[in-house]
Amino acid sequence: MDCKKNRLLVVQGGKKRFNKNLSVPNPVPEKAIKKAEEILRSGELFRYGCDKPSQSEASLLERDFADYLGTKYALAVNSCSSAIFISLLCAGLEHGDKVLVPGFTFTAVPSSIIHAGGEPVLVECKKNYTIDTDDLEKKASEDTKFLMLSHMRGHISDMDKVLKICEKYNICLIEDAAHSLGAKYKGKLAGTFGKAGCFSFQSHKMINAGEGGILATNDEEIIAKAILYAGSFEKSYEKHFIDTEKLPKFQKKIPTYNQRISNLTAAVARAQVPLIDSNGEKYNKNFKIFSDIISRSEHIEIPEVEENVYKIYDSAQFNLVNLDLGQIKEFVKLMNMENIKISVFGIESGNARCYWNWEYLEQNHSLPKTKKILSAACDLKLPLYLEEEDMKTMGNIIIEVLDYITCEENKMTGTFS
Repeated sequence: MDCKKNRLLVVQGGKKRFNKNLSVPNPVPEKAIKKAEEILRSGELFRYGCDKPSQSEASLLERDFADYLGTKYALAVNSCSSAIFISLLCAGLEHGDKVLVPGFTFTAVPSSIIHAGGEPVLVECKKNYTIDTDDLEKKASEDTKFLMLSHMRGHISDMDKVLKICEKYNICLIEDAAHSLGAKYKGKLAGTFGKAGCFSFQSHKMINAGEGGILATNDEEIIAKAILYAGSFEKSYEKHFIDTEKLPKFQKKIPTYNQRISNLTAAVARAQVPLIDSNGEKYNKNFKIFSDIISRSEHIEIPEVEENVYKIYDSAQFNLVNLDLGQIKEFVKLMNMENIKISVFGIESGNARCYWNWEYLEQNHSLPKTKKILSAACDLKLPLYLEEEDMKTMGNIIIEVLDYITCEENKMTGTFS
């Protein structure tokens, strides 16, 4: 390999070959913009400022989302964190209860567990970022009453094994499906396997409403309690498409935490529900083009998807192989110079997805497998507005940069740029 020639390809005198901004979220559909304007002009942003559920965008979102998932019920709230918090309370979590959770997730997940009064027990993850079921069974006991299963970045675990362990140890499964809307295991949608599933409408998720979340369940008692915890007061529960005698039964026994969604946020999210599957197809088409290119490098390992999983690639993750820390840092630096902002989870100071940065946890956790994986795990946003040529450009630049930093001439001199 001619390293000098390759350097010209990589740096090109400081000119960026990729000019799109990957940090910009997906645009909001025109239909949502028109509905949002209508709501703003009416002034009726409050979800309960209506006479019946058909007049509330929040209630209509709940109906449409439950229809999409095939669940009996859904409750829209102000964030996925709130959905996690509420679902734990509804499932019976008591102060001090231990909650199993994958060691690779976003800090909001263990934070929500603590908010609900639980104690996170971190579980190792595998090279494909899914939960290590061997470590899960090792840590499961009569004292671990709950599993908050994060499908981090949309990587779905072996649900047959997970469900078997939960049944064996009488563990209540709740799914953090913030990253996995539209993904499936054996044809069944993520977020529908446990007692409840929690979803996110934060800007970099499948549905971009800025903020917001939703709790989905088939359990009548869960949904009744959740509506009350989230902020239904007096007889506001009558403004949901849900009719159960459990609502008046629990009315005076459940504290109100006011974690409601607004009609404005709900309208933005609702317009995107019918687009989930078609958007998923485009994400996957783009990723296929991209992965076919980068997989040619001996220094890239694309995580295997668990058998029977349909994954949606609204972002890309891959592991760097046989590179030292200096080379990994140089890779990130050169990719940033090309305007392709790749993160390596484990080398970024303070990364909120690395468990060793969660110093608020009372117990120290040692997950050597997970820490090693994250030290070379790359994360790249793949917004919906990217096209085939964008995927080819990014893929080819990644190959060229890796070729350059692993060139024998550079390795001997210790110089990468």
